[in-house]
Amino acid sequence: MKKRLVMLLAGLLTVLSMGFGLAQFSDVPAGHWAKEAVEALAAKGIIVGFPDGTYRGNETLTRYQAALIIYRLLQQIEEEMKARGESPTMEAMSSEDLEALKNAVQELAAELAALGVRVSALEDSAATKEDIARLEALIEELKAQPMPEPGMDQAALQDLADRVEAASIAADTALAQAQQLAEQLDALAQDVEGVKGDVAALGTQVEANAQAIQALNELAVLLNQDVLALQDRVTALEKGLADLQRIDFEQFASKEDVAAVQEFAAALRSDLVGLSEKVSKLEGQVAELSKVRYSVKGSLSATYGTVVTNTGNNFDIDRLFPNAFSTGVFGSATSNVQRGDSNQGNISYGGASLSFGIKNTAPSAQGVAVSEASANLLVDAFTSSFSGTPTIYFNGASVKGTVDGQPFSVAYSRKNSAFKFNYYLFANDNDTETVNPRQGMVANFSASKFPLAPEFTIVAGVAGTTVSDSNPALNGNYFGVRTALKPFSGLNLALNYATNLGNKSAIGVDGGLELGPVNLSALWVSSQAPGAPVANFFDNTLSNWAYYVQGEGKLGPVSLSANYHAVDPLYSDGKAGMSENEDTDYYAGVKAGAPYGANTRGFGIGASASLGPVAIKGYLESEGNYNLAPGSVYDAWGLAATLGSFRGFSLTGFYNAAYTGGTGYLSFTTASDAINPGVNYYYTIENNKYSSSWGVRVSHDGKAQDALIPTLNFTAQYANFYVSGFSDIQVYANLSQPFKLAFLSLNPGFRYHSFTGGAAANTGDYATLKGGIQVSTDPLLFGLALEGAASYRQTDYVGNGSVVTSATQAKELYWRAGVKISDFLAPKLNFSVAYAHYEGDQLAGAGLPVVGSGNQAFNFARDRIYRSPDPIAAPWLATPGTQAGQLEGFYLEAKYYNLTVAYGEFALGPLGSFTNYGRGFKISYSVDF
Repeated sequence: MKKRLVMLLAGLLTVLSMGFGLAQFSDVPAGHWAKEAVEALAAKGIIVGFPDGTYRGNETLTRYQAALIIYRLLQQIEEEMKARGESPTMEAMSSEDLEALKNAVQELAAELAALGVRVSALEDSAATKEDIARLEALIEELKAQPMPEPGMDQAALQDLADRVEAASIAADTALAQAQQLAEQLDALAQDVEGVKGDVAALGTQVEANAQAIQALNELAVLLNQDVLALQDRVTALEKGLADLQRIDFEQFASKEDVAAVQEFAAALRSDLVGLSEKVSKLEGQVAELSKVRYSVKGSLSATYGTVVTNTGNNFDIDRLFPNAFSTGVFGSATSNVQRGDSNQGNISYGGASLSFGIKNTAPSAQGVAVSEASANLLVDAFTSSFSGTPTIYFNGASVKGTVDGQPFSVAYSRKNSAFKFNYYLFANDNDTETVNPRQGMVANFSASKFPLAPEFTIVAGVAGTTVSDSNPALNGNYFGVRTALKPFSGLNLALNYATNLGNKSAIGVDGGLELGPVNLSALWVSSQAPGAPVANFFDNTLSNWAYYVQGEGKLGPVSLSANYHAVDPLYSDGKAGMSENEDTDYYAGVKAGAPYGANTRGFGIGASASLGPVAIKGYLESEGNYNLAPGSVYDAWGLAATLGSFRGFSLTGFYNAAYTGGTGYLSFTTASDAINPGVNYYYTIENNKYSSSWGVRVSHDGKAQDALIPTLNFTAQYANFYVSGFSDIQVYANLSQPFKLAFLSLNPGFRYHSFTGGAAANTGDYATLKGGIQVSTDPLLFGLALEGAASYRQTDYVGNGSVVTSATQAKELYWRAGVKISDFLAPKLNFSVAYAHYEGDQLAGAGLPVVGSGNQAFNFARDRIYRSPDPIAAPWLATPGTQAGQLEGFYLEAKYYNLTVAYGEFALGPLGSFTNYGRGFKISYSVDF
């Protein structure tokens, strides 16, 4: 019943300020939002309208009308309660229901009070009683003055009248705002209508106590009084402003008053004009300044320390743990464990860098416009020896912009100028170390408004040598120009010229063509000694050529590829093409990016297809040396089919055939176990390509969405090298991400490798077992966390091979344990300490294991940890050696933001003892600004 009472009360309040009406009223619009509520209340007899049949919804509700509506409402509620046999008492309503009803009414009162405040504010802004009193006094004073002289300035009077008219318009605006507030009172009724859904829950019980109902009645009357009071105040305001409009100020103003007003107005206008001009000028200056943005940043760094050994024997300490003394990847290395770093001596150094930048966000579209520019300076503040004058380097600079809207850029580098024309000419963009320094500039210009829209690249500079590489591919002054064209859509063509003074000069053409699903690309480079006749460039007997043509196409599920290529021997190590990317003297071939090796000539065909869950791929290649000398040609072909993936599993079968010693293409002369082991064929190549083998492989991908065992990577493969009858089995597994066990993170792995070769193999038969795990914990206490790692491999040779004639065991052991404390003693102060040990026996080579062959400690696709024997070239070539020894040490490091303090002691020696001791201390700090 309380729901019923509140619902009816909400409906009543919705129409309190709208008057009375009948069930159908002539003046209630058909689409009005309150039409349904008005008709419902009229149908119940709560409102009856006016005698002329109108509702007059926009008129004010009087207190008498409100009392009559509430009285009718209460009568109807009592009649309905009595008809259901319910007692209209307060006990029928719970305290929660009464509180909800009171809150609903109070919210309505708060809405009306807020509207009252807004009307008051409008009144204050329009005119207060004091303002009107002062105005009336002024009017009386003006009335007392004599009539204006006949020569009164009528224009001034008209100006004053216009100002009075403006005041009248302002008053009208205030009245309009007051009317809008009255309309918002109507909108409030709609809000109350929305409350009906919430208070309807009180409809099962109704409070009928006469005293409580009377209190609600009085509250409704008071709310109506507030509405009437607000309307009275608006009416009074309207009347006062109307009185002002009827005043004629012209008969009371004197010439002096008008002149003073005019003078003041003129001065004000002049000030405003001046101020506007100043603001416009200031805005223009700000706009100009905002187009250009400046930046300055830099760093200061200082290092003090030494790393020395007692014997001067330089050995690697990176195998133990990451450390601040590491020399990293350097020289002929591809891993930081391939270079000794225990005998660096004094490593003290202080330096600074400073970079300046400028950026124009709105460059001109005409002429030469610079959008960005930067410059970088380096300073050797101090080194390991005294110098009275610090060395300052202009390290680099760059400029970007447009020429009539066509982009250009120019970059300078003191040591690492990077550029690449194509794979075989001026390929110098992938050797980030400074062993082969290049000091020079690279300029690019995209002439989009020129015919064929050429893109120009111009490079110039000088290259140098170092102790690590005294014969680099680029040495001395160099210069080159490349022009790339797009004659039509799908075709790109580039012309190249490059020269290295005293070394080589070269020309070249490269490009590509897209014809629907077919992509073609081609390249030709000719290199010769500088000063040779130009005609020699076009004679491959007088110059060094590198060229290829290759194409790719797709027809439904089938993809095809083919190539023909020839590369002169002098392109070895990047010499003929002046390309440090191919400098294998430095990179040991690992960074070579050219698609075909030096001193080769041949062709290849490849195909692949996807047929449902089965993927098939095959290849055919025939290649010899550049001159196709008899016996130099090899032929290889192979097929592989993969079924998968199901729950992360895939099954692959493969067959390959390899032949060497041919005298021409596809001669298939002598079947071989593999072609150029370690060069063409290597152990981890996909599906044993370039070998005579067949095999099968089962794999599980732990990253697959439907993986049977998430995160577990597993591979089992059998391969048979049928020419010599070798068989090779490998099974290995690891996790794609650490396994979480409570506060521990575990990442284990294992490997089993078995090779059977007998006397036909250098190694004979052997088997390798390898296992390892990496462990770390979450912070346990006071930011303390533990970490550790261990890896062990053992390779047992039977001794029945052509080289390994007796039973031999090669082994490696590595372990590390450490503690890390975050926020140690102070926020951001991190401390770590580690102890590590490595030892090996019967490893490839001889003497102590001074350095490693690469870090494979937790790569379970490989046999070794740091040193061979390892089957990477071919499993029948993985012979052991006599190298044996151990390395051990501890390391402490504290870091606080960019401050690092490190200390370590290390020892190297044969198994069972140590003969070489090293010690390192380093404190370094850098500040960026």
